Amino acid sequence: MYPLLSRCLVAVLQLVIFSNSYIALCAVVMCLTTVRLFDLHLPDSFLPFLFAGTLGSYSLHVYLTDMSSGRTDREHWIDQHKQLLLGLFIGSMLAGGWLLTQLIVYLTDLLPVVGLTFLYTAPKINWRPFRALRRIAVLKTTYLALVWTYTTVALPLLLTTPTLRPNWGLAVAWFLNRFLLIYGIALCFDYRDRDIDRESKWLTIVSMLTGRQVRLFFGTIVLCFGLTAGALYRLGWDEWTLLCVCLPMILLVFVARRIIASASDYGYYVYLDGLLMLTGILLTLAPNGPTHI
Repeated sequence: MYPLLSRCLVAVLQLVIFSNSYIALCAVVMCLTTVRLFDLHLPDSFLPFLFAGTLGSYSLHVYLTDMSSGRTDREHWIDQHKQLLLGLFIGSMLAGGWLLTQLIVYLTDLLPVVGLTFLYTAPKINWRPFRALRRIAVLKTTYLALVWTYTTVALPLLLTTPTLRPNWGLAVAWFLNRFLLIYGIALCFDYRDRDIDRESKWLTIVSMLTGRQVRLFFGTIVLCFGLTAGALYRLGWDEWTLLCVCLPMILLVFVARRIIASASDYGYYVYLDGLLMLTGILLTLAPNGPTHI
């Protein structure tokens, strides 16, 4: 009985993680974090639209990636469930398209996100105009972090009602803070994949640096993150809110080397991705809630 239960739990965990449902949930929680910190009121359809868009984008990206080698649990699962991923992409796009009709008044803010998200996956499409994008893959991590930050930080602020204008100095500091956290996490994925990127000629910044240079680069990101955290504190956020904001980066710094040394998919796709939504989870435990500016 227990071996059967264990296999069922593993199967459910793999479905949630490897089908990209988990990372889509991370995007929603990150967006809700901005909503909570700035006391915003979003359109009802936006969060389902964000979930569907993230799920569809990642499902297409993974579907177009060759995982036939099956070197890890994730690669083996994806190779065995290509049709499911294609179905998730189609279903998510249909749902996202319908939800977009409910957000028609915000179309000018949302369409750029749709286009930018597609461009991240476009180099995977084996068609000459899209293959040309592979030449600028060196910027893919910066691009990915910017799209994530725009979607989960800038968009909630842009979609809020005009009567609830936030402190824009605080908003810029928060945008930069989240960008640096996302970039730091993505850097760990790039470091793991650096040899594959070198072989495929899809060079990233990490694949062109030595190990020491990567550590210095990561240290610079952490330092800049600390500066943005200091700015958030000076602009009025209390100590508890600041701790919630900083803890994901602190945990990333302490475990980055161990995670990189491990080949575990779950360390990357559960722990590292989970750091994206840790601030939002911690803020729900705040006794008096965050300070709104």
